[in-house]
Amino acid sequence: MVKTLDRPTDRAALEVLLAELSSLNADERSDRTSQGTVNGTFDASGRVRWEVVGELGHPECMVHRSWLSIWGAAVVLASLSACSYVPPTSWRVVPIEFDNALDVGPEDRIDVTYSMTNMTQDTAGGFWTESAGSRLHLNSAGDTLRRFNDEMFTRVHGISAISPSVLAVSRTGKAGTEIETGIYLYDTDAETWTPVDVDATTIGDVAAGADGRLVFVDFLGEMVPEGAMTPLESAFMWPFAIRTVAKNGQQTTVLGAESGVTAAAVAIDIDPAGTVYVSTERETFAIGADGTRSPIATYPPRNPVLAVNAVGYVLTAAPTNTDATERPIDWKMVRASSPARGVMAKKGDCPQSSEQGIRILTGEESTSLPFSCNTNGAVWLNDTTFVLSIGDESGTILARVTPPEEPTKR
Repeated sequence: MVKTLDRPTDRAALEVLLAELSSLNADERSDRTSQGTVNGTFDASGRVRWEVVGELGHPECMVHRSWLSIWGAAVVLASLSACSYVPPTSWRVVPIEFDNALDVGPEDRIDVTYSMTNMTQDTAGGFWTESAGSRLHLNSAGDTLRRFNDEMFTRVHGISAISPSVLAVSRTGKAGTEIETGIYLYDTDAETWTPVDVDATTIGDVAAGADGRLVFVDFLGEMVPEGAMTPLESAFMWPFAIRTVAKNGQQTTVLGAESGVTAAAVAIDIDPAGTVYVSTERETFAIGADGTRSPIATYPPRNPVLAVNAVGYVLTAAPTNTDATERPIDWKMVRASSPARGVMAKKGDCPQSSEQGIRILTGEESTSLPFSCNTNGAVWLNDTTFVLSIGDESGTILARVTPPEEPTKR
C-alpha cells in the first residue's frame, strides 16, 4: 500500500524520523509504529511518499504514539502505520495504552501497569479499576478520564459503579487509622464517602444491581480473607453469606449461613434479571431469585475471577484441562509494545504458563481463552467485548478482547 501526504511538511524533521525508523530492528520499529513497517521517501515536489509493508488489520491496530506529536505532520505518517493482519475468524487481544499520569501532571502513556484486581463497568460503556488505592477510569474508547490515588489507608475488597462517577466500595480501614470499615458510596468527583447501613461488619466483594440493590459478601463477623495476599493452599476457609440491601435500606439474605459454604476468597456479580453469581477459589455458581443454587464451573484453587454481562454471559475460571467438546480458538495480539508482548508471552499465553486461564460461558456453550492465564480481574464493556487484567505485580496488561467478526467462529 502506497500513500502520499499532500499537506506541507517539515522535510528536515521527517527525514530524521524516517532515518530513525529505518535504523530500528523489527521489535523496536513495532513499538514506534504499532506493529507496522513504514518506508518513506520524498517526491520531486517535496511531498512525503510512504509505503506500508504488509496488510492493514482491524482499525483498532492503527494508533500513533505520543512521542511523535512533536513532528507535526509526521503524526499522520505514524498513525496510518499498519499492524499484523487479523483474520475475521480470530479473537483480537489489544493491550490498552492509557495515560498513567495523575489528574495533574504531564502525560505518561503506558500499556503495562501494576496488578489490578478490582474492576467494574462504569454504566456508560467504560470501566474503573482500583489497586492499592490507585484508581483509573477509562471510557469505551480506552481514553483516560481519571487517574488518581486515594490516600484513605484502606484495603478495598470490591468496587461496583452506581453511575460513571459514583462507586459502591467495600473497604476495611487499616489499624491505627480513623477510617471506618463497611460499604460506602464514593463520589469520585466530590470526593465524598457516604456510608451504607448494613447489618454486617466484615464485608467482602460488592456488586450493584440495575434496580439499585447492592449485593455483598458477609463473612459472618469473622475476618475478611486475605484473598490474593495469601497463598490459597495455606489460606483458612471462612464461612460466608450473600446479602442484599435495597435503596430504601431493606436487607435480604440470598445465601444464608446455614448453607455451610466456606471460601478463602469470594467474588460476586448480578445480572439485570436479579440472578446473583458467586465465585470462590474452587467453584462458580448462580443463585436465582427463588434462592435456587445452580452450579456453573469447578476448577483447581485460584483467586476467583467473575464478570457477568447484561445478557448473562459469564467470565470465570476454567478447569485445568479444556473440555474436549470445545473448539480451539485462534487469537491475535495487536497494537502492543514489546513489554506488553512480554507480559503476554510469560503470563497470559496459557501454553507457556503454569497457571490456568478463564473461560466464557454463553448459555450452554463454553469457550476457554488460551490468552487469559494469570487473569486477576475482568469486566464486560458490552454484550461481546470485555477487558482482562493479565499479569502480576511485576507487570500487568489491561487487554481489551473482541470476539471474531464471523459469529459462527466465536
